[in-house]
Amino acid sequence: MSALQNIRKGLSSSGSSIIVAILIFGLVATFGGFLDTTQNSSNSPLTVNGKNISFGEYNLELNRISSLLGQDQVSEEIIQSIAENSIKAKEILYQNGNDIGMRVSDDYVNNMIANDPSFRVNEEFDSALFRGFITRLGFTVQDYRNLVRTKIIAENLNQFLEKSNLVFENEALEFIRSTNQQRSVQFKKLSIEKESKKETVSESEIINYYQANQYKFIDPKTISVNYILVIEDDLKKDIEITEDEINEEFDLISLNRIPTQTKVSHIQISFDGEEQRTKSLKNINNVINELRQGKSFSDLANSFSDDIGSKSLGGDLGFTDGTVFPEEFENEILELDVNDISNLIELEGSFHVLKITERNQSYISKEDVKESILSTKAREKLSEIIVSVEENFLGENLDLVANELNLNINKTKSFSSSSVPEEIIKFDILSELFNESVSEGDILGPIEIDAGFILVEINSLKSEALLSQSEAEEEIKNILRNEKAVTSIATKALEVEKALTEGKTDSFTEYSLIKRDSSLLPVSVLNTLFAIELNDPVFRSNLPNGDIYVVKLTKIKNSENLAKKEEINSAKISLNNLRSRISVASFFKQQEAGF
Repeated sequence: MSALQNIRKGLSSSGSSIIVAILIFGLVATFGGFLDTTQNSSNSPLTVNGKNISFGEYNLELNRISSLLGQDQVSEEIIQSIAENSIKAKEILYQNGNDIGMRVSDDYVNNMIANDPSFRVNEEFDSALFRGFITRLGFTVQDYRNLVRTKIIAENLNQFLEKSNLVFENEALEFIRSTNQQRSVQFKKLSIEKESKKETVSESEIINYYQANQYKFIDPKTISVNYILVIEDDLKKDIEITEDEINEEFDLISLNRIPTQTKVSHIQISFDGEEQRTKSLKNINNVINELRQGKSFSDLANSFSDDIGSKSLGGDLGFTDGTVFPEEFENEILELDVNDISNLIELEGSFHVLKITERNQSYISKEDVKESILSTKAREKLSEIIVSVEENFLGENLDLVANELNLNINKTKSFSSSSVPEEIIKFDILSELFNESVSEGDILGPIEIDAGFILVEINSLKSEALLSQSEAEEEIKNILRNEKAVTSIATKALEVEKALTEGKTDSFTEYSLIKRDSSLLPVSVLNTLFAIELNDPVFRSNLPNGDIYVVKLTKIKNSENLAKKEEINSAKISLNNLRSRISVASFFKQQEAGF
């Protein structure tokens, strides 16, 4: 077994096959909206673009997703939906890769299966283990070969989509130029609020509107409550703990302390044979010398490491408690402090150098122990109070409960379901309070809340009722004024637009040379302003609140500053990421018809 396999074995706690672990989950999370379930006949659980998916593949993905998410945490329906979408995403990638001529030979597929650690015992492929695995899943050998081939092509096409959007320096410079561009503007804002205040509403208009829209004017159901709140933190105040209790618990915890966790990065240079070993030894020593001189470990790992899984992460291997990595690694790690660089380590077929990037030592103070004891005793006290309430005071008024158990009563003002006070809304009990079966004087609870419980008494209750015309009059006036204002400023916007076009701009506001991120104008206005050209400079922008901006672009100034190298690189990354998202989204969108 190679050094890399040794490391990977230590890093993986799962026995699942790397071959069958379909790496599509991220795409499903992003583009799941395009993936609708298509059921087939009883001969197949799923069909994608006319291809029947086998029960073996279907069950394999169900098991993977179930293991990933946890059946206890996520419903079967969600697991099934994610699994089906994952299968579909992978299959569509495969079909499109196949269509454009991407091929994987039988020899390559067989080699992938033969070298899958899940099917190897004592470094040899175990055919009995392999056949037992595929039989349990309902696969034939050819079925499984096809699944592996599908995965390989799907992953290759996905990588192609992500990496094909090359960004050249001139494009990056154009992006920077566009981003730093400045524009001058003339505009007038037509305020819906100001306009509505000018409008008048007649009595007949109020009457007509009320008669046609009575259903809109409902006085909602309101309640007020009295409540007793009992939470752990309040109970802690009256709990006394002795030093002997703290010391006893501290000693017990110390015996079972969690091992120290150390985060490790590495650079790996592999070799095959003595001649290559000599060359690799020279290369790793050069790397170590550069590290001693202060060169970035992450940069050197990205440039020189042979470990494909970690090099793009700066060599990061994750955490170890002293049992994860090969013994040669763990022995060296014990001698290193954070940011230390290890001596040269040789494993079978490779050289390594390590760096300690983080260490989380397990330390528990006596103050922590005291808090733990307090929490335990508070929970016990809480349970006692709940039992007492349930056994002795259910159906009794809140005053009796408070007096007998020495608890405080809190009171609220009247509120509706849309005006719940913060003190109540945080308990998430609205469904209980506004239940149709609840009556004035009812006692609700004890209702379990975070780290405690609440006992609620309905103090007052007013049922939902239709507002009279006089009660609704002010609201009706505001509605009608606003409707008139919408019509009025739309007409005015046309007049303003004409004035701007004709250059009659004496009464207009002017801003000179503003950028895209300016706070002087709403975002929607700025987006349009920086999307148009001087040959068609006038536009109107309607805001969600009803305001209207009528705008004229008067000048464009491009940036004359030379971009720095880091700015160009950052622009390339931004453009590439944007293009990748668009490419993949477009790809899936094109496949909708196939579902």
